[in-house]
Amino acid sequence: MEWRARSRPHPSPIPRELLDRAETLTGALATLSTGFPAFECLIFVDRHRSERRLTVSALWGQAGEVQAALMARGFRRGQVALLVLPTSPELVAAYLGTIRAGGIPGLVAPPSNRFGDRRLYAAYVDALLRHSAAQTLYCDAEVADVLRSETPHLERMVVLTPEDVAPTGALPSAVTASPDDITTVQYSSGSTGAQKGVLLSHDAMLNNIRAVRDGLGLTPHDVSVNWIPLYHDMGLIDAFLLPLLSGCPTVLIPTMDFMREPSLWLWAVHHYAGTVSWAPNFAYALCATRIPDSDLVDLDLSSWRIAINAAEPVLARTLSAFTERFAAYGFRPEAMTPAWGLAENVTIATAQPVDERPRVETIDRQVLTTAGVACPTAGGGLASVAIGRCLPHAEVQIRDAQARPVLDRHVGNVWLRTNSLLARYHNDPAATARVLVDGWLDTGDCGYTAEGSLYFISREKDLIVIGGEKYAPHDLEAVIDRIPGVRQGCAVAFGVLNETRGTEDVAVVVETRETDETAHQRLREAIRAEVTRATGLGLRHVILVPPGGVEKTTSGKLARRATYRRYAELLTG
Repeated sequence: MEWRARSRPHPSPIPRELLDRAETLTGALATLSTGFPAFECLIFVDRHRSERRLTVSALWGQAGEVQAALMARGFRRGQVALLVLPTSPELVAAYLGTIRAGGIPGLVAPPSNRFGDRRLYAAYVDALLRHSAAQTLYCDAEVADVLRSETPHLERMVVLTPEDVAPTGALPSAVTASPDDITTVQYSSGSTGAQKGVLLSHDAMLNNIRAVRDGLGLTPHDVSVNWIPLYHDMGLIDAFLLPLLSGCPTVLIPTMDFMREPSLWLWAVHHYAGTVSWAPNFAYALCATRIPDSDLVDLDLSSWRIAINAAEPVLARTLSAFTERFAAYGFRPEAMTPAWGLAENVTIATAQPVDERPRVETIDRQVLTTAGVACPTAGGGLASVAIGRCLPHAEVQIRDAQARPVLDRHVGNVWLRTNSLLARYHNDPAATARVLVDGWLDTGDCGYTAEGSLYFISREKDLIVIGGEKYAPHDLEAVIDRIPGVRQGCAVAFGVLNETRGTEDVAVVVETRETDETAHQRLREAIRAEVTRATGLGLRHVILVPPGGVEKTTSGKLARRATYRRYAELLTG
């Protein structure tokens, strides 16, 4: 494999004032296109190392062609358009074209191996179409054929494909927007059931982008390299809009190409001298354990100064494994940057300070579960990773069940106040009222603060409660991941109500490639023994499943509730 850096993009001449002064995304992009049309802002590279490069002028022009195609079919300001395309120039043009038309784009995961049954995928998209009240669907011809055959009411909608978009002589002017206009609907990455549509205003999105730029110290000399899907908030905002509006040249890799060949991500960081990249914890674990040394000869990661680890629990074991594996290739421990956020805040709200090593402490499991206090201990315990300090204009409080603030190191619900919170949930005022209270957002996460840093314990809904004591599922999952025979990152733990005992039992569903029943029995025994040794908990249910048996979200995160529903019948005995 050729590792020699050959194509570091040129820094842009875009001043920070462009973003500072912007009031709407539409206005910022229009200013960018007229002031810096030749800036080569995007490079799309696939697993064959083929490139497609776009200047700002070309990107804005393609967006105008999408706008013209939409408006010719009756699309109007304020309408929702769902976009179902993989990472590509066509997707970014569709997103920006919808904004140019004054519409509200919502990005949807395209089909993948997750959706083995076309009917399942059609039902997933149909639920989003109905929830969003979208009148326009933008997708490729193959997806359109699948959806037409499985979704009868699609006949009443406008279905647009990239082939329907053609160059036009004179592009329509972008529709003028106001700062408080809704500019994007961000759907959660949940795998089943109704999803919440997070409505984001121009003002909120620009405020978050500015906060992340300033918090991380991004400049036009940075080069952003990412594979995270654009239908994920971290992909759309942090991997695309943030570097674009900050003047950072941006390299985008199709997500499925990364999944097929994880070393492609590292190759791109090396080849383009990337400085900033974003990924969930599982991607760092995958690279640390699955890429053979033969694929890393002459790799140089010394340019990589910010490696954001967010969107799922950040595990201490992964931080050390990735850092130790790639130190020989120039990766610095200070580059690893845990962060935390959620779609309701556009993206992240906290991040580990740049150029500081991640903070990891060991806390006493017994004190945590019985007293709800994160007490550091020198002995064996739960390794807890700090997920950063507040970015500009963000404030975090830890509150108890009565929404009263608690002291440092007391575990409670994480509440967030920023200038980039969602406007509301789409068509769900009750859910909006539950989470937005007096300018604060109840995030649904459970954690604690210590010395100015936030630490994550679990999603409140995922906590396992046994006799009034609370356990974080990812603690158990991290223990199971270490056991030979277990597919790393493919174990879920959850509580199952035992009505006789009046509390929850612990169940785990674990993927393995083992097929022999004797090997299964040994693996079950090893899982039970290791979990008990590490946490003191006994497992009532240990279900072994083949690859694909654990449910995951469209962005690759563990879907505990969906997995529970899938195996509910096996958990009643």
